Amino acid sequence: MVRRAAFYIDSHGFGHTTRSVELAHRFPSDWEFLFKTNAPTWLFEENGFRADRIIPSPLDVHPVHATGYRVDVEATFQEALRKIADSGRLVEDEILWLDRESVELVVTDISPLAIRAGRAAGLPAFGVSNFTWDWIFEPMFAALDGGSVLTSIREMMREATLNFRLPFSDESTFPYGSVDTPLLYRAPRMEREEARAHFGFERERRYVLLTFGGFETPTSGVMNLVHLSPLQFVQVDRVRTKPGSGGHPQLLRDKEIENLWHLRAPGLYHPDLVVAVDALVTKPGYGILSEAMSTATPVVLDSRHDFREFEAIYETLRDYPQVAFVEHEEIARLDLADPLHRVLETEPESWKGGLHGAEFIAQRVTGEKNGP
Repeated sequence: MVRRAAFYIDSHGFGHTTRSVELAHRFPSDWEFLFKTNAPTWLFEENGFRADRIIPSPLDVHPVHATGYRVDVEATFQEALRKIADSGRLVEDEILWLDRESVELVVTDISPLAIRAGRAAGLPAFGVSNFTWDWIFEPMFAALDGGSVLTSIREMMREATLNFRLPFSDESTFPYGSVDTPLLYRAPRMEREEARAHFGFERERRYVLLTFGGFETPTSGVMNLVHLSPLQFVQVDRVRTKPGSGGHPQLLRDKEIENLWHLRAPGLYHPDLVVAVDALVTKPGYGILSEAMSTATPVVLDSRHDFREFEAIYETLRDYPQVAFVEHEEIARLDLADPLHRVLETEPESWKGGLHGAEFIAQRVTGEKNGP
């Protein structure tokens, strides 16, 4: 007998989605998922889930961005106020949907409204994240009289059957309690040398991936990359294809910058690219960091002082020699010679925490062990 779960996934960046689909895959085979999310459908299709199981969600509560991945605080505050003011109607509508779809279980990464709806519908509801939105918003809203918004979100999170706190986090993000959880990540499907050959990398060259989790890559300093030769830089040009349609990756040299390459890889499985490159330049988000730390891939990170998650990430990673933190201005200029040299020339350290977060959560939620 197939059992049905609803998985509400925040669409802020790709990390919430990539770790959530990995978790869904680790549930016992008698569980079927309906995904309520505004994340791109292709993220699910490329990971084996059908498009008709992905339903738009009205429940997202997350930052609004001004440019790239910089937050527009006032717009974020106004959107959060609107969503909380409308929460009664949103929850009532969701209760009806959960009943209509015969859902037995709610999981969310990490919508407070989904937890409230699930519990109000009489269902177990579990939160999975390395932060909560009230914790993120707290310093942002300090000058905006945002206490009622923070309190409302916090109370919704409190209603969870259980919250799983992932790494790169601070205990204070779940003030009413949570379970410390090992790293939830997607493992590569290829060994390093196989992956390098697959993407067309030359053996004697070092490749650095520029990746910013679905947000715009800084371009103001892109010409500075030529000064970092012989390092080669890679950006992904996303190619949409139907799952299973195949197609070989193409590594195309940029028309103006000799050491910049554009990777077109149909059906790209991103962890294989992470294990193939020699280093990453990226924003400090959970998804990319989980892939980097699980494979000990060197990382140069933008210091996002405007986003509270960065504080916890910094505390977690500052002692790993293969991780370098740089200021946003340096990222914008792609002024990366010194930090790249540091992380490439050091011996990396393996991740100090457990790597079985998906299995840990799935077993705790269902009471069943999936696989041997």
